[in-house]
Amino acid sequence: MTTTPAAPTRPVRLFSWQYYTHNNYGDALLVEAVRALFHSFGGRRYFRVEDGADSRYPIGPRLVERANTFDAALIAGGGVIIPRNHDLSGWAFRSSVATARQMRRTIVFGVGFNLYRNHTGLAPVFKEHFEAVIEDSPFVGLRNHGSIERVKEIVDPRLHHKIVFQPCPTTFLRQLVDGAGDPHAVPERARRVTLQVTRSPSEKDDRVAEQVLRACRSLKAAGYEIELASFFAKFDAVFPDYLRAHGFDDFTFVEMNTEDRDVLLGPRHFSQVPIVVATRGHGAMVPFGAGSLVVPIDNSPKMVYFAREVGIDDLLIDVDDPDLGARIVANVERCHDDYEAMQERATKERERLYDVSLENLARIYHALTGAMPDERECVPLGELEVWLSSRLHAKTMLFEGRTRGPAAPKAKPSGPASLTDDERAGVARAWLRDRREELYAEGDVARATQVRRALEVVTDPTAPATTVGRGARYVRRRLGLGAGRP
Repeated sequence: MTTTPAAPTRPVRLFSWQYYTHNNYGDALLVEAVRALFHSFGGRRYFRVEDGADSRYPIGPRLVERANTFDAALIAGGGVIIPRNHDLSGWAFRSSVATARQMRRTIVFGVGFNLYRNHTGLAPVFKEHFEAVIEDSPFVGLRNHGSIERVKEIVDPRLHHKIVFQPCPTTFLRQLVDGAGDPHAVPERARRVTLQVTRSPSEKDDRVAEQVLRACRSLKAAGYEIELASFFAKFDAVFPDYLRAHGFDDFTFVEMNTEDRDVLLGPRHFSQVPIVVATRGHGAMVPFGAGSLVVPIDNSPKMVYFAREVGIDDLLIDVDDPDLGARIVANVERCHDDYEAMQERATKERERLYDVSLENLARIYHALTGAMPDERECVPLGELEVWLSSRLHAKTMLFEGRTRGPAAPKAKPSGPASLTDDERAGVARAWLRDRREELYAEGDVARATQVRRALEVVTDPTAPATTVGRGARYVRRRLGLGAGRP
């Protein structure tokens, strides 16, 4: 008796709006973790992320029109609900409200409400923009229940039922790719601790650095091997410099980024680190997912949200605690002394986050196709598959390296006394170019044209200001008569 083979599953084709960066390791790894989750889900049969764009750059109608040709688009991961694009969208998605209304079937997946202590709130336009994005969305998942509560305070109650919990996939990345560590293993108990400490833009003095120095000295006296890790050199690398400047250099330093480096460096590394003290969102999530015990420091609400979500709020330390250094030492010692019990608690949480995500992906596939997956477990991607999956990342890294990396033109010193006339013109040109792109992204061609003409004048002070004058100059150039005014 012969059996009829099952009909092949049609993978859902996805367009991804994400942050592509090599300077912030958490954001860089997150891009790969999202694709790894969707590609590996259900025996690798149900989803394909086939194209994408960096949402930091202007998003206009033509790009949205392209995204709409896919089965769905994906705004995936990161603390993108943060004050950005004040007059455009109110958050870290650079499109106008009008353009957002053209977006179809946009999945919001694992994003976070990311206001810091120095933020006063989101711009009023955020409500209108976010509602436009999720109106036609088959799935809206935020990365913790704290973010869910804050967003529900803003958006219309008729949309509240759409907003559900979707953990960040960096917290269970070992389930998704080979070579990132055994998902069932934990680091060996040892007197070893990594500190990932960032300098908040709102800090006006060295109080936190002084407390970290005290903690390091006490931990070293207690026999701990100390390491400092940087997830974003601009804000994290100041601490190793401070420690060395104050006579403490008995530590190792590891810098996480993805410029010419293994994108899985973080999970591989932290799978061997038993205890991590963290101030960054992904500085906590990545080690937690790799098997480390995490002592979170509350320097922003997102750290509180994460700590509560995974049941480690009893280890949370307020960054403003006058005994911050002593509290760090006490909580590290507690993790070491109760290591097995605390790892058992953390392991259950990692499994829960993974299980919730499998259920959510099944829901997404059903919403888009009408069919429910008959298989949900992820089959981890191998080394070659991870490389193929990261080609989009590599492409955007090349662009970022030219525009934001070491090869990018260096910013000129600011201040009236330090700028020459040419430098002031350069600043004006840069601002006008950004404004022109924003207006084109909004679809306001008339104003964008005005700004483009202003840019021409700033770029070339001899440029004619009228349409007739520009036409005459064009004709003179074509005839080889020079470019001066007629």
